[in-house]
Amino acid sequence: MTGCRPGDMYDAVLVGSGHKNLVAGVLLARAGWKIAVLERAEEPGGAVKTAELTLPGFRHDVFSTFHFLILLSPFYREMRHELSKYGLEYLHFAVPTASMFPDGSCLCLHRDLQLTLASLERSSPEDARAWEKLYALYGKVGDNLVHVLGSPAPSLGTMAGVLGARLRLGPRGTMELAHMMTLSARDFAAYYFHTTQAQAWFVPWALHLDHSPETAGGGGISWLFLGMAQDPRAGVAIPAGGSGRLVEALVALLRSLGGEIHTATRVTKILVRGKTARGVQLADGTTILARRAVVACLTPTQLFLDLVGSAHLPGEFAERVGKYRYGISALRLELALAKAPAWAAGEEIRQAGVIHVAPSVDHMSLAYNQALRGYLPEEPLLVVGHPTSIDSTRAPQGKHILWVMARSVPYRVIGDAAGEIGSASWDDIKERYADRVIRILDRYAPGLAKSVIGRCMLSPVDLERMNPNLAHGDVGAGSAHLDQTYGLRPLPGWSRYVTPIRRLFITGAATHPGAGVSGNSGYIVANILLR
Repeated sequence: MTGCRPGDMYDAVLVGSGHKNLVAGVLLARAGWKIAVLERAEEPGGAVKTAELTLPGFRHDVFSTFHFLILLSPFYREMRHELSKYGLEYLHFAVPTASMFPDGSCLCLHRDLQLTLASLERSSPEDARAWEKLYALYGKVGDNLVHVLGSPAPSLGTMAGVLGARLRLGPRGTMELAHMMTLSARDFAAYYFHTTQAQAWFVPWALHLDHSPETAGGGGISWLFLGMAQDPRAGVAIPAGGSGRLVEALVALLRSLGGEIHTATRVTKILVRGKTARGVQLADGTTILARRAVVACLTPTQLFLDLVGSAHLPGEFAERVGKYRYGISALRLELALAKAPAWAAGEEIRQAGVIHVAPSVDHMSLAYNQALRGYLPEEPLLVVGHPTSIDSTRAPQGKHILWVMARSVPYRVIGDAAGEIGSASWDDIKERYADRVIRILDRYAPGLAKSVIGRCMLSPVDLERMNPNLAHGDVGAGSAHLDQTYGLRPLPGWSRYVTPIRRLFITGAATHPGAGVSGNSGYIVANILLR
């Protein structure tokens, strides 16, 4: 540890340097608070990092890979010019998202709505009209829903967002929206879209969280995410040079405001006196004091059970924390390629930021349920990105990178649905499963397997080792099913970032509005502290 001295006093000590905590730190430092951010890893950023995972010169995003939530966030709208001064530049994909199918066809959502409708219309004019109607609804209430995501839940802010939607839609329209938001992704897709391909194009966004096609509420998530992807103010974008550029800009901005960031600094205890957080203790025994607040960007189990301790917590609260549920796992495969993928679906797909590979909703459902029961899916939903299609700085000249997320896979493997790999630890089987993923992709991009010159497979266990917030390989830091989302996240009655310990606050993906690069919970906590 460098910089901090035993007994140092700050206005706020921030535990963890995830981007949401960095957002909070920037706003507090701008208001004149003395801030220290303490990070156990060697580099700041939490789940937003870029590194040479495969070969020298190939810059891969270690966790977070694409951004669109932050582009609509109040923090980014307020601070984008300051961030740009420190090198943050977003590059937008002409096709934010697309789905590929085994017959070589694809469905694409373009930034241009008319091109999206044309893509859907090729297979079904009815499906094109359905999306036109659904996006028109997003146009009416999208800002209200985005406002809900950027406000404490519950609060006057979220009430204002809901009331604004009701005023725009009227009583009947509001009830229809509520009906939509509770549908599973499968039921939503079947309700609005006629073809199996359009349904398979719609459903995968629910699985970016831990929803299956049949989970209640997943349909509303898919609709909202697709609406944001279509929204010209957002779309799907990546920071030029890698996701880590967002963190670099936040760190530089924070330091310019007088804030301190200390890496390789592990907090082992929240210091509690008289039911109030007074600071933190480090692994070497050093104590760092906080005059006004301790803000932890951690999962509830880490914060309350490991750092606070159940002795300082109400018994019922500690019991609820112990039952906090993590979602189904994911894995990441990073590929260094000698040449760009030759997608069988053609030129349109080459412009896509987020590509989904799954033949049908049934395939996604089967794979999810295989993973839920501990089996390696025979053919998981693959979420694929090709950053070098718009950012050549991420690989040597003429070379490319590809990232692949398999959604969903088991955390503990008891067998293989395909009967090929068997039961073993992820450390023993991950390379064999990576071979399977590459074989699947090779069907959609013939020759891809031969163009792989380097790869890095990150199993659910690897993800957890690299970042404890990704517990069980859950990239959302906790299930986002209806019982653990909105005003119920992370726990019923504790959704407004406060805790049973005075002056101790929690941010991060485990809090409302959940996973994704938005900065929202940090923005909200900072504004609560500055009132």
